[in-house]
Amino acid sequence: MEKDLLNLLDTQNKIMINMLDLISESHRWYTVNEISHELNVVERTVQRYVHRLKELIDDYNEERNHHVSISYEKYKGVLLEIDRGSNYMELKSYILENDETMKIFKLIIFEEFQSISKYAAAEFVSENLVRKSLKKIKEFLNMYQLTLSRSTFIIEGEEKQIRLIVYISGWIIFKGVTWPFDFISQDKVYLSVDSFSEELEIGFSVIHRKQMAYMLAVNILRLRKKHVIEMEEDWKTYANLPKLIDRLPVLNTFIEDYNIYIESELYFYLILIQLKPKLYESTTYCDSVLNYHKKMNSNVYQATEQFMDLFSQKMIAIPNELKERFFVTSFCAHLFCHLFSNIQVDIDGYMIFKDLENDYPNLKIELSNMIKELHQSNPDPLFLRENFLLQKYMLLFSSVLPLTYFEPIIQVFLDTDLPYFVKNNVTEQIANRFKYEFNIAFINENVLDTADLILTNIPNVLEEELRFSNKVHLFEFPFSQRDFAEIERKMKGISQNRLIDI
Repeated sequence: MEKDLLNLLDTQNKIMINMLDLISESHRWYTVNEISHELNVVERTVQRYVHRLKELIDDYNEERNHHVSISYEKYKGVLLEIDRGSNYMELKSYILENDETMKIFKLIIFEEFQSISKYAAAEFVSENLVRKSLKKIKEFLNMYQLTLSRSTFIIEGEEKQIRLIVYISGWIIFKGVTWPFDFISQDKVYLSVDSFSEELEIGFSVIHRKQMAYMLAVNILRLRKKHVIEMEEDWKTYANLPKLIDRLPVLNTFIEDYNIYIESELYFYLILIQLKPKLYESTTYCDSVLNYHKKMNSNVYQATEQFMDLFSQKMIAIPNELKERFFVTSFCAHLFCHLFSNIQVDIDGYMIFKDLENDYPNLKIELSNMIKELHQSNPDPLFLRENFLLQKYMLLFSSVLPLTYFEPIIQVFLDTDLPYFVKNNVTEQIANRFKYEFNIAFINENVLDTADLILTNIPNVLEEELRFSNKVHLFEFPFSQRDFAEIERKMKGISQNRLIDI
């Protein structure tokens, strides 16, 4: 979803974000030509945006009391220096927060945007600019089956879907760097999160603690705006609310602190936290949730058991030491599918694999067939959320076998005059470099007919017609980045040709 949100930015801020991502990768000078090539803009444009980024960094340093500096020299290029108390993520969030469309989006989320003319007058911007921002926001919301009211500028749609999108958007934009919920007590919310973690003996990291606080704040915000979650009958098979109210003092305190006595709201909070695999690290919490689902034979529990069985039959046997992790991860994914529709990212806004069709086409086919078989034996609509489930199932698969397991084997022959152990190191270096992208097998004999790719540092061992072919890569030891890029290019060509042949 981050990519979708970044599309809301104006062109200038998009380029500055991309430039910041590039020059923060390592502490070195980046030439203007290098930046121009990577960002696909002319060098004069790069120079202009460097000066604009410097102005923005000066404002950031003054406002946040940090010391980030960007240096520009004609023949050396650009150097970004970040103080120990900050990092580029915080600076990136600052750019997002101050983008005009993002400021409008925040007002819409808090239902504080009154009219185009009032906003334009207050912020000294043109009404036309405001309309362009609203159009982009509408297009973003439409991607998630939500709309924006023309008269009130209020987000409309299924309430649980609105809350998810507001939470993910808020987390991506602010990343816990700032507390964007102006009228909700940050201390009070964090106290509630800490009380919950202590009572259930769950050790939250700093990031998980912030995520839980953001999630709670979004729910409180929406309820205070009188948007109430609609109850779903299945939820009573997911959580035993009456029993939890009796047994958990922290839940009673939560109800009293925020005056939440609506049944659907309480169920929704309880089910939302069931989506976070981190919480299942607490044996007490894990047993409580899963045992109740099992007792009630919930549709989520049934789906997860079916997945576990079919995955072991069709894909690979799940190692005993991974079975619990497999169950919890797939259980959370199935529950997410039941709660939300047409969402490709997880609850924190991440899409792990972006181009399955090209990166792991055979694995995608195998998993797609398995999902279809699951749906045939169980017509639960969750198994229709194939794009989302593929992400989670591939992640689980990768914990047992390489993602390239079903992809065509690329046979590589390394023919060199390097010493034995150096040659082994080179082999390992190449295997590790490309293990997530290609299914590589090194062959020991120089059989040109069976090798898909030959790597050599001795040009005269090759026939003239082979020396410059796509089947051969001639290198000088040690490998350079150019060598790795060329090897990758040739392996991609080999893989694509295999797919065409199939």
